[in-house]
Amino acid sequence: MSDWTKSALRHSVTSQEEAAIDCTRVDMRIGKKEILRHINFAVQPGEVAGLLGPNGAGKSSLLRIIAGLIPPNAGSVTLFGKTAGVATLADTALLPDRGKLPTWLTARAWLAYAERIYPDWDVDRAEDLIRSLAIKLDARISTLSRGEEARLQLLTCLARRARVVLLDEPFAGVDLVSRERIATSVVRELAGGERAFLVATHDIREMENLFDRIILLADGEVLEVDVVERLRERGSSVEQRYREVFE
Repeated sequence: MSDWTKSALRHSVTSQEEAAIDCTRVDMRIGKKEILRHINFAVQPGEVAGLLGPNGAGKSSLLRIIAGLIPPNAGSVTLFGKTAGVATLADTALLPDRGKLPTWLTARAWLAYAERIYPDWDVDRAEDLIRSLAIKLDARISTLSRGEEARLQLLTCLARRARVVLLDEPFAGVDLVSRERIATSVVRELAGGERAFLVATHDIREMENLFDRIILLADGEVLEVDVVERLRERGSSVEQRYREVFE
């Protein structure tokens, strides 16, 4: 582990503020196959963190553990001091990679259903997002383009008051205009400084200006944790650092 990585990790651990996400020596195995090993990093409230790495790095598995959907084989994950699991589900919103909405419903019917199943649904925020993400309320989900459905899925995450938002490849198959709308909505949602976003993405250029911290993951291990402001102070960028580590 580089001195820079150790410094970034110490910065996370010693913060006066309770971490929104705190992963400590997280391991995951499926049978004899090791998926994640000794994962250590923290994300603070109000931050947008990028979880970056090649395909098969373990990003989706890690997000599912943080979301409380599956337990790690070893180590711990806490969200605002609570162990990830049943106790944190209400405070966590996950946009899964390749998630699907019920295609037989209209967008309007789906959002009405989501309002009923999520106790933390914010009606005013949902209405704002319907406008900013240009949601076609009367269209059946089966007729939406991939970008339109991705925006509807994102709205379902952001309309909740959950303090931890996990986005797994939010731009996969999404057109440029949709990407810009999604990125703008993330910025607006962070205006209050209370929520934390962890975004797994290959589309670094669209998100680079939003990231406060990046976690570089490969073969189930954290190779590096960088604070983006410090990268820029060194004359580097997220994309440049990604290429240095992975190419």
